[in-house]
Amino acid sequence: MNPDEFVTTLNNQSLPISNRKMVLFQTYLEFLLEYSKKINLTAIKEPKDIWLKHFYDSLTPLLYLPDMNKKASLIDIGSGAGFPGVPLKIVNQKFQLTLLDSLQKRIAFLDQLIDKLNLKNVETVHGRAEDFAHNLNYREKYDFAIARAVSNTNTLLELLLPFVKVGGKIILMKTVHVESEIYGASKALEELGGRVSQSFSFELPNDDPRVLITIDKISSTKKRYPRKAGVPEKSPIGGKHD
Repeated sequence: MNPDEFVTTLNNQSLPISNRKMVLFQTYLEFLLEYSKKINLTAIKEPKDIWLKHFYDSLTPLLYLPDMNKKASLIDIGSGAGFPGVPLKIVNQKFQLTLLDSLQKRIAFLDQLIDKLNLKNVETVHGRAEDFAHNLNYREKYDFAIARAVSNTNTLLELLLPFVKVGGKIILMKTVHVESEIYGASKALEELGGRVSQSFSFELPNDDPRVLITIDKISSTKKRYPRKAGVPEKSPIGGKHD
């Protein structure tokens, strides 16, 4: 995908990207590639793949979830090189965005990126979700929590739901839809105060499969969750790790 294809594809899906925003995306791409020469931020190095697999992919929630186009607070868990949080912020600058990552070297990149793009109302947090979800400044404070991750669904539920206020929702961005994970999540959802809302299965323009799963926050998360760092992954609520 080249920049023109990026614009055309999104425009055809009623998500127009202005020239000003395209300048920000181009600056992001160039800075990411330059920074990656000294620190490995992404395995994807080709610009055409960054446009598709990082930028376009990060924006897919805006195509399926109308509420994501409004003013809202959003936390991106395990943001890495800023995906999906920073592309979402570029397109919807009304987001109050928090980027959380456990590696300081990635936070250092994100801090410089935010400054370079002159993005406002963006906070970076160096730490683990298991710890910061117990911090009252972050717990149940967000309209949305999002993660682009390969982890077991039950693990992601435990890491994300504590950050979201009742009435908000979490968004899981996955490459495959494992029905058994959703069916096996009833115990975790009960414990964490969530309810499955919707799932969207689709393909990127190159035919790579993608799935968005949304979970509504219907009641407060029990105070004991999330458990200590590493436990949600090693021992997901209500089932074995796949």
